[in-house]
Amino acid sequence: MEHRRTHKWAFPLGVLLVALAVVGAVTLVRLAAGGAARQLSQAKDKERYEKFLAAIIVQDPDPFDAPKSVPMQNVPQLLNICLWVITQPDDAGRTPEAIPMDDDGNLMVPQRMVEDAYQRIFGTTPPSHMNVEGSDFDFIYDDEAQCYRVPVTGSLAIYFPRVREIVKKTGNSVELTVEYLAYDDFKLDARGRPLEPEASKVMTFVLYETPEGLDGLQVGTIRQPAGIGYAPGAPQIS
Repeated sequence: MEHRRTHKWAFPLGVLLVALAVVGAVTLVRLAAGGAARQLSQAKDKERYEKFLAAIIVQDPDPFDAPKSVPMQNVPQLLNICLWVITQPDDAGRTPEAIPMDDDGNLMVPQRMVEDAYQRIFGTTPPSHMNVEGSDFDFIYDDEAQCYRVPVTGSLAIYFPRVREIVKKTGNSVELTVEYLAYDDFKLDARGRPLEPEASKVMTFVLYETPEGLDGLQVGTIRQPAGIGYAPGAPQIS
């Protein structure tokens, strides 16, 4: 039975950015050591996919064959991803100016922004709007105000993506094997150099290249590869 990591809202993003930088550093070390021409030619593609996937796997959504087939009880997972993308602060830590705040200090994310993000990320519209429940918080959907009320504080316990392999490209689709790296998977050796982190989990993603997507990409499928899941000895956090 698969154990899932406890997920909490991810403000600020500093740890995420540092972790992604470590992933990049480890990748460069591996490429320099291996000198594989094919890996070098794919490095930019992998970096682009990892940047896109960072917003997806931070919420660790359940697998699905297509966004339209996601059961209603799992739709909040995809809404959560959209809210995360919409409310990311800029490099100076400022939230988007287009999002007002209520008297309690919550962001009032307009419903239309969530629908637009859902379309860009998943290529379809959300089947319904609803509250998004978390371990330490709730994102309340306000039907009267047509918005989601999102707190801007919270704790951090997230995954970071590393594309292990670009399995194949077919037309406008690309199949990826993606490793989920947890914050505590990142370690340094005695000289302060990053060690190769061991993935906590491995999943297959199918992405679609489209100008309408987020950074030109949309999520088509998330599934667990046959015979691959959590890495042996990796932390199993529920």
